[in-house]
Amino acid sequence: MLALLLLIQDPVAGSVVEGKGSPTAAIPRLESSVQVDGKLEEPAWSQATRLTGFWQYQPVDGRPAEETTEVLVWYTPDAIHFGIIAHDRNASTIRATVADRDNIDNDDHVVIYLDTFHDRRRAFFFGVNPLGVQSDGVRSEGTGQVTSFIPGSVDQNPDFTWESKGRITDRGYEVEIRIPFKSLRYPGSGPQSWGFNVVRVVQRTGYTDTWTDVRRANASFLGQEGAIGGLHDMRHGVTVEAQPFVTATADGSRDGVSGRFTRENVNPDAGLNLRLGFSSYALDATANPDFSQVESDEGQVTVNERFALFFPEKRPFFLEGIELFGSPQTLVYTRRIVDPKAGAKLTGKFGQLGVAHLTAVDQTDKGDAWFNITRLRRDLGRNSIAGVTFTNRDQSGAHNRVLAGDLRYVWGLYFAQFQYGRSWTSDALGRRSAPIWQAELDRTGRSFGFNYLLNGIGPGFDAQAGFVNRLRNGVVFGHFLNRFTIYGARGALLENLTVFGGPERTWLYDRFGFKPGLEGLERVEATFQLRGGWELSGRVERDFVNFQDSSFAGYTSGSAGGPAYRPSDDFSGFVWQTKVTTPTWRKVDVELSYRRGRAAIFEEGATGKGWLFEGEVELRPAATVRIAATGAVLRLLRLDGSEFARSTIPRLKLEYQPNRALFFRAIGEVRSERRAALLDPTTGDSLFVAGQPQPATRYNGLRLDLLASFEPTPGTVAFLGYGSSMETDREFTWSRLARVTDGFFVKLAYQVRP
Repeated sequence: MLALLLLIQDPVAGSVVEGKGSPTAAIPRLESSVQVDGKLEEPAWSQATRLTGFWQYQPVDGRPAEETTEVLVWYTPDAIHFGIIAHDRNASTIRATVADRDNIDNDDHVVIYLDTFHDRRRAFFFGVNPLGVQSDGVRSEGTGQVTSFIPGSVDQNPDFTWESKGRITDRGYEVEIRIPFKSLRYPGSGPQSWGFNVVRVVQRTGYTDTWTDVRRANASFLGQEGAIGGLHDMRHGVTVEAQPFVTATADGSRDGVSGRFTRENVNPDAGLNLRLGFSSYALDATANPDFSQVESDEGQVTVNERFALFFPEKRPFFLEGIELFGSPQTLVYTRRIVDPKAGAKLTGKFGQLGVAHLTAVDQTDKGDAWFNITRLRRDLGRNSIAGVTFTNRDQSGAHNRVLAGDLRYVWGLYFAQFQYGRSWTSDALGRRSAPIWQAELDRTGRSFGFNYLLNGIGPGFDAQAGFVNRLRNGVVFGHFLNRFTIYGARGALLENLTVFGGPERTWLYDRFGFKPGLEGLERVEATFQLRGGWELSGRVERDFVNFQDSSFAGYTSGSAGGPAYRPSDDFSGFVWQTKVTTPTWRKVDVELSYRRGRAAIFEEGATGKGWLFEGEVELRPAATVRIAATGAVLRLLRLDGSEFARSTIPRLKLEYQPNRALFFRAIGEVRSERRAALLDPTTGDSLFVAGQPQPATRYNGLRLDLLASFEPTPGTVAFLGYGSSMETDREFTWSRLARVTDGFFVKLAYQVRP
């Protein structure tokens, strides 16, 4: 009875805290245990701190949320508990599926942000849909943004161990969450407060709400968080995780000479991942790692494409603390490590200093390559950051090293960001060094914003552990983009109109300044967000390219010994584009875009015209079934109407998930591309390159991927998959496709976490 009286008198237990401003909510410490079943019925929930008073963030900020959301929070010595009560006036319209992990963006969902170091720069996030399906990862600020005007970047690849369960009620939905402290990083066990916020997405209306009154007129989203206090004496200890795994593959290929298809013997393998997790840092090591992906990269149009394509990292070992390697330019790109033998990594935060180091040995045809990558990042003031990045790749006496420093200074609506570095390379071509630099100024205002950027890559710059988007260097890129936004009244058809535009330029490095650019554009784009979740956009731009004679060295016209070919005219032309995005209805959502106008034909140094159509349709016929159909069709014509290139890439993904642990997926992608023989646009004669004719090319292929997955907890998995590539160099028909490569694979892994 005395304990009950003391509990009733405790002002912390059961207190209510509204989100206006950036409040700190004291949460109670309870010696209670509950079953995570989605029912907030145990006595502990009546003693929890109740967070209410949510605000709308998008499409219009600064308004009280239309739907009521309550979040209950309390903690025990070893875990923190959340209870979400999401009211909905039309509960029958709630979007919820039995989705795969991190695949709940098209469902109604709630995301909890825990900024455990309270530095306003990085936060763990834990998202759930109404059934409790999980999404998690890390949100970071200060690693660079170009055109989004929404501060920060979100990485859903890290997976944490936690519990959640949800249910739909006649009032909305309720979700129960338990996050063990050993799944988090935080500064020790002493008294502390954590930065905290909650985001709710209501698909029926297209609205996004936040607990604190987050405003768009601010350079930082995390900087507008609230906090939860009263945390002390949490039990973390040393988290020891071991993941032994076995894999087996059986690959097949068709001999290019004999045409015979053969399959290699089954190739079994085994390895071990180890992790030591402390409260503020983690050590990871791996021997003979499995770096396989279980889903192929989505196809991208490559016809008439001059730049390298960026694909995100999906391999498990790299994902722990990967956000700590981020910098204004992508000087660290772990997919450069293609086939490693072993790796080790340290990631963590010590006071105001973030530390990330990776060492890996990569197997290549030319011998082992050693990678050493280090990133140090120090917090400055309330939201600013200074950092240093060093990368090194050594192989057979050759080396490539990059060293760069950066600074991001944030004040109010603005941030300024600077980076300068150099690469030093020594290989069979000799020794060389070149700079890389960036300067950026950004204003994130509610009605007016801008982003002004200059990015320079010196001649000969080489980042063999990073990603530089252009195949060539020796250029300076800049854009000067402005944004104007107006907001509709509550209940109006037009909720938000954003006009966005400005010039973009690329100069040769030694001609940077007010001289004519190598290429560029001027554009203006308008986006209309309508009530109910519709989005319409239109865009007009003028593109130009000044063809460089050096790009056509070795070109001759008419024959191998004919006159040297040089483009007679540069390119300039207008392009328009329109895009429609539907609301996320319960069963379907659609996105369509169409682009048309003049286009540069880079391989001929000529002006063409063409169009590009892209579309995506997502179907949810049942809570356990998802179908995604995407497609891209490109047609590029010469000015005389003859076809120069065509590309068609349809992709179909089918997913069936009877429960949260069991998952089946089938992906089919067709790629059909053709390009005409290269011609002199003035005379119509054939073009020769280095004495060789450039005939028409054709490619038709089908990629098929099948996967069965069982993953009861993160790290404990069973995968069974098959992938096949079929091709033909003739006109596409199903009967002409011949299997070129295929492979079966099996993976079994068990996560041991005492």
